[in-house]
Amino acid sequence: MVTFRLADGVTEAAFRAAAAATVPLAARQPGFIARTLSRGDDGRWTDHVLWADRAAAEAAAATVMADPAAAPFMAAIEMDSVVMRHETVLPLAPRP
Repeated sequence: MVTFRLADGVTEAAFRAAAAATVPLAARQPGFIARTLSRGDDGRWTDHVLWADRAAAEAAAATVMADPAAAPFMAAIEMDSVVMRHETVLPLAPRP
C-alpha cells in the first residue's frame, strides 16, 4: 500500500488518468493479483496493490518506478508525502 498526496496543481481527473495508464504495466509484473485506488476525506490517496508475495511486490516496485510509462503517474505525486507499506493479507473466517 502506498499513501500519498497529489503534487501541486494536479487535478483528480489528470491523476486518475495517469493512474489508469499504469494498470497494464503493473498487471504485467510477476505476482500481480489486483489493484485499487482510494482517496480519503483528508485528500490523501492510497494505491492498494495485491501481490502474490513480498518478493514480487518489491521487484515490481523497482521495475515499475524505472519504467518511462510510469513517469506521468509518478510526477503527479508529492514525493515527500509518500508512505509505502508492505503488509501480509490474512484470510478471514467464512461467513456463517
